[in-house]
Amino acid sequence: MRHVAPLIALTFIATTAFAQTNMDGDRMSGQIRLGFDAQDYSVGRTSQVGSIGATIRLLPRLTMEAVATGGTYFGERFGGGGAYVTVKPDARTYFTVGGIRNSDTNTTVGWAASFDVGRVIYESRHGAIRGIETDFNWTKRGYHFSPSTGVLLLNPSVVVYLPRDWTVTLRGGAIRTSIAGTSLWTPSGGAKLNVPVTRRLSVSPAVSFDSELFDVLQIRNVSSREFGSGGRFWLTNRTSVDAYYSRVLYGANHLTMNSYGVSYALRF
Repeated sequence: MRHVAPLIALTFIATTAFAQTNMDGDRMSGQIRLGFDAQDYSVGRTSQVGSIGATIRLLPRLTMEAVATGGTYFGERFGGGGAYVTVKPDARTYFTVGGIRNSDTNTTVGWAASFDVGRVIYESRHGAIRGIETDFNWTKRGYHFSPSTGVLLLNPSVVVYLPRDWTVTLRGGAIRTSIAGTSLWTPSGGAKLNVPVTRRLSVSPAVSFDSELFDVLQIRNVSSREFGSGGRFWLTNRTSVDAYYSRVLYGANHLTMNSYGVSYALRF
């Protein structure tokens, strides 16, 4: 679970490589997802964002996702849209590229572009580790602020597949914040454990630390700690509901933030 304040406008971040499977892991041709996300800050500011995404498998190894978002962020209305394309040259490797553009406001990300690559480097039917996957995400964000502001995120991660469908995700990386031509690099990281409770229900507790520009409150590179959990419940073999809650603690000024959301997905 990765969360930073401006990211609420980017609800669907390039998950197309793995999204189109039913409860049994069978490949589906497409997916429709409806979502709602919200944030409450200890200073009284809030955000509410709705989103819809449609994923279509155009060819056996080519998938496209279209995204639309809209809502209010710190009292300002905004809307946006984008697209992502995923290519799987073989069964173990994927590449995803795309971006999103939002309407101009004083609070949200103006645009973002991202590139993801991942590969399964180990597989086994026996033993304590059933598989290991490595992933890397590059994301660039731009803002319509004065002075000019940009954020670059570099996030390598490792996913360890365990028996009984348990998985552990470890994420490291760095964030570069650029303001008026001056840049500063800061570290980031996190961990998530996915636990199947029943055949239909799984939960995912997570922790992370990040350090990034928090635009509206004019905090510059404030260290933060985040903890929370997500869950998925399969209503049918092809429909599921996801929900999450996380709490962020900012060290320098004792600011806190609660983030939560729910989404519904239909695969076909």
